[in-house]
Amino acid sequence: MLNQLWRARPANHFRYKTLAGFLACFFGVLGLQGWYLKRPIAPVITLFSLVMLAWSFTQPVWWDSIPFFFLFIPLWAGFIESAVYCLQADAKFDARYNVNQLRRKPSGVPPGLMALLNLLIAGMVSMFTLSMVVAHVTCLDMAC
Repeated sequence: MLNQLWRARPANHFRYKTLAGFLACFFGVLGLQGWYLKRPIAPVITLFSLVMLAWSFTQPVWWDSIPFFFLFIPLWAGFIESAVYCLQADAKFDARYNVNQLRRKPSGVPPGLMALLNLLIAGMVSMFTLSMVVAHVTCLDMAC
């Protein structure tokens, strides 16, 4: 049952792994790669993110609130999915997301470049996440 939520529906058009990686890297927090790949779980991820974002805006300091911190879950999932899509072999990606579609030429270099960009952005976000955790832990120790 759970496996069915992550499976993609058959495509009417060819799906590109570089575009899927781009969407996962930059808009993974909203789950847009799931919409592009026609995964049934995509509306749940989008709804979760929008609720957490709206909830964080009700806090006095929105970027320093627990709901905003929960947004890191789909954000990190997007980074991981971006790396998986971009570094996956064309045949494996096509078997999962391009059933009955014909690949005209190999993906080539763009997915690799997208994976490198993903790594750079994920590194910056990880430093921000770590600094938020350290700030909260030290604030609890000092009773801010």
